[in-house]
Amino acid sequence: MHILKGEQLEKIAFHLFLAAGAPEEHSLIVAQHLADNNLTGHDSHGFIRVLQYIRQIKEGLIIPAAKPVIVSESPGAAQVDGHYGFGQVAAKFSTEVAIDKAKKQGVSCVTVRHLGHLGRLGAYAEMATRAGCAAILFCSTGGYVPYQVPFGGSQRKLGTNPMAMGFPSEEEGPIVSDFATSVAAEGKIRVYRARGHKLPEGWILSKEGRPSNDPNDLYAGGSLLPVGGSVGHKGFCLAFMTDLFGAIMSRDGFPGSPGKQFSNGSLIVAIDIERFAPLAAAKSEVSKMVDYVKDTPPAEGFEYVMYPGEKEAKNRKERGKNGVEIEDETWNQVMALVQEYGVADKLGKLP
Repeated sequence: MHILKGEQLEKIAFHLFLAAGAPEEHSLIVAQHLADNNLTGHDSHGFIRVLQYIRQIKEGLIIPAAKPVIVSESPGAAQVDGHYGFGQVAAKFSTEVAIDKAKKQGVSCVTVRHLGHLGRLGAYAEMATRAGCAAILFCSTGGYVPYQVPFGGSQRKLGTNPMAMGFPSEEEGPIVSDFATSVAAEGKIRVYRARGHKLPEGWILSKEGRPSNDPNDLYAGGSLLPVGGSVGHKGFCLAFMTDLFGAIMSRDGFPGSPGKQFSNGSLIVAIDIERFAPLAAAKSEVSKMVDYVKDTPPAEGFEYVMYPGEKEAKNRKERGKNGVEIEDETWNQVMALVQEYGVADKLGKLP
């Protein structure tokens, strides 16, 4: 393992994206997003994604200089086209549009289509909370990478289709719920594979539809199970609805009718808290609810109850101080890209 500070991860990613043809602004947005994901503990959506994004730039699947544009709008709604640029650039732009419209209208809905992998969906919910808004987001995959098996089936048909919600609070971090509708995000399987670890039971099926704990089986035609285990029909329903809200509403590709290529077509709903309650009072009431829930005797094997978003807030503090562990396989591949693009002299001393 290599241990790096968040700013080091950001610097490496920034210079690689810049060398691969991205403008400075876009490179910074994506690099900051990836580094922050590692700091929050979501390594599946962090530094490891540099490899994917550079490969997709080479393949023409990400157009690094593409700018998102509003293609239609009304006072409370907008449709954004990312023109197959970086997903983080298009999603950040779309979230800013949603926040601005919510502040003017109370509630807004913004869709975004034709964009690359947008990273950690919860990051955009956090953006909304910092502006005093609540947010609900649905994210699809354009009908591509159907890693998730429908409940009762044995072959994959749907994406991991994450949902996220955010609400401002007085706590160390905002209240944020961000989860794949499959039992785990595909990126987490990617991290297990890179670290040579077996998967927990009940996460995936092999290509033949049999339970497996080998992460390689997912990429050999296997599938992720929907969240919920014995009640996985609930996760499947959430995944199905996410494609309706994220893909069909954004006019992107969807399962059964995929688009030109992978796209994280999404719907962003922003709500200005002040239109419904004084923001300070709402935050205070959130803290009372957090205190009430946390004042629960822990179950066996647990230290305490955590509110949604608490783990990320604690990770940011701990990893910001102690650094982030990057596995050798990911590190070696990224360092090969550093040599390929000739940016080693811009990075300073690295571990």
